[in-house]
Amino acid sequence: MPLRKTGVRTVIRQHYTGSSRQAANIIWNAAGRYDFDPPFLAFFPNGDADDYFNLVIGLSSKWLDLDRLDVFFESLGLSNTAQEASAILWLGIESCVYQKECPQRPILEALRRERAEAFYVYSASLSRQQMMLQSMKVFDQEQARWASVLGKKVLLSPAAQRLSQALEFPENLDTDGMIDRMTQICMEYFHLRPGRAAQDSTRRIAVRGLAGALARRFMKRELRSADLLILRKGSGTGDRKGSVQLGHRFGQEHTSGSAQKDLAYIRDCFGPCLYSDREMRILENTLCVGTDAACRLWIADRSGGRCGAAAAKAPDTNHSGTDTGAERGDVEIAGNLGERPGAAQSQAKLLRQDQENQRLRNVRFYQEHIFRIQENIRDLAAQTDTIFASYLHYLPKRSRRGRIDAEKVWRLPVLSDPDVFWSDSDITEFSVTVDLLLDASQSRMNNQEMIASQAYIIAKSFESCGIPVRVSAFRSIRGYTVLQRLKSYKDKRCEGIFRYYAGGWNRDGLCLKTMDYLMKDEQEKMASRRILLVLTDASPNDSMQIPPDEKHVFAREYEGDLAVQDAAAAVRQLRADGIRTAAIFFGASTHLDHVHQIYGQNYVRIRSLSQFSDAVGALLKRALEDRGAA
Repeated sequence: MPLRKTGVRTVIRQHYTGSSRQAANIIWNAAGRYDFDPPFLAFFPNGDADDYFNLVIGLSSKWLDLDRLDVFFESLGLSNTAQEASAILWLGIESCVYQKECPQRPILEALRRERAEAFYVYSASLSRQQMMLQSMKVFDQEQARWASVLGKKVLLSPAAQRLSQALEFPENLDTDGMIDRMTQICMEYFHLRPGRAAQDSTRRIAVRGLAGALARRFMKRELRSADLLILRKGSGTGDRKGSVQLGHRFGQEHTSGSAQKDLAYIRDCFGPCLYSDREMRILENTLCVGTDAACRLWIADRSGGRCGAAAAKAPDTNHSGTDTGAERGDVEIAGNLGERPGAAQSQAKLLRQDQENQRLRNVRFYQEHIFRIQENIRDLAAQTDTIFASYLHYLPKRSRRGRIDAEKVWRLPVLSDPDVFWSDSDITEFSVTVDLLLDASQSRMNNQEMIASQAYIIAKSFESCGIPVRVSAFRSIRGYTVLQRLKSYKDKRCEGIFRYYAGGWNRDGLCLKTMDYLMKDEQEKMASRRILLVLTDASPNDSMQIPPDEKHVFAREYEGDLAVQDAAAAVRQLRADGIRTAAIFFGASTHLDHVHQIYGQNYVRIRSLSQFSDAVGALLKRALEDRGAA
């Protein structure tokens, strides 16, 4: 994902590779401009770029206001009906822009016929199971459109015929007329009111055909248990006998049922997102697919929100949780902010205090073990300095003169960017940055103080060697995987790490994919090498299920081997993208096999602070020697 600096803020932009790059190039060429990120890309179900509809998207940018169309489609929400409406409405847009452009570009007629023929070729190749997973409403309208292009006849119901005729948008429509026409269709044929649908929809995956019938047959009643905040009490010394475990009940939902309430809840807990709505849509549209199609993302600062508290756990009456390490009374269930009248203010105050109490426990643990921690910092800093001096070179800087960068020289004529040369840096610094990722799920609740001190040792040691370190904590709640920044690269102080607190679930695969997306372009702009160290107990477990797909009729729980395999795939992709990834394992012996499956040989197990510096030093050396991420 390319990152563009605007002032002091990093702006997320779409990352294009493979078919995505092919699609974007067609859109830019049709639009006659290359200075924007297309809000839409078109693909066939097999992943190949749909050249004709990408051409339509580009022409929409030329003749219409594509940003306003994007806002309109976002206002429909994420329900199954809204997704069907969006797919069908693009047939109307296609009709309009085709008529506008065809007089100037006669080749469009032949391209349109090729697209119509491709539809019938693809349809003939679908298996019966794939046909059952299709939206028949969308299929009927596509068939009607492409049959008319080829001069064929198709048998439709009266309602489908009326909709097909309504989708023959005239060429004289401007953006306002287009939106008015689409609004009428949404209300008449889909019972959607743009602007309101997004408030009531949730991110769901449809199960159609036989799969849907079976699901309705065996799951007549929906089990719903919204994830709630937990408060931790007790001495705060940590418990190494085991981790707090969260269990699953088949078919159970862990959201409130309202996308707006869940979003407000996340914002209350963690504060505003660091990125704009548009930037987060780019991330979610790219990453929240397949296994994670029902999930959302949230990236926040360490300051948190009104609550500033830990993430969530469901009530014991609906959600089976087993505390294998904490003493009785250590966990108290708090109410769900925003869902109980009159509870919001008192709960916000209580949860802010709980977060502050955890910070004080982390600091107290640090003070009680300060001599050992400071000794670890000195030892690890010395090892780090030696290791980096041996394995890394000094970082050159971009300049307006010097050795030309062949891969970036195109930026000079296209973007008027003169910094396409390399010159030797006057400042001696290691050509590396380190990201430290802390699992902050409820399974870490009994070890919060130890984990905060471990992260502090690593960050302080690297900073003393002039190596930029960013520290983030992650957990999942109500379908949101939340990435919370405790320390930025520019922040030389490490005290923010003591704001670490644990609670909720952990969808390791999605978090690792998000880190990969955010880090891989920084590898080019910030350093020649990137390192990701994950402090984990190697026990991925989330309340949001894996949606059904062509091979699986029912949704599956995100736990056990499925979750481990998902996290392992994300680690492989990180290394393929040149990010050296390793783990510091601090957890139960029963999960040793998991950490090996996910991280291979690139992990160390920590049992106490006395062995910490030597273990991390050995891990760092191993990660730098790993040729798989070179």
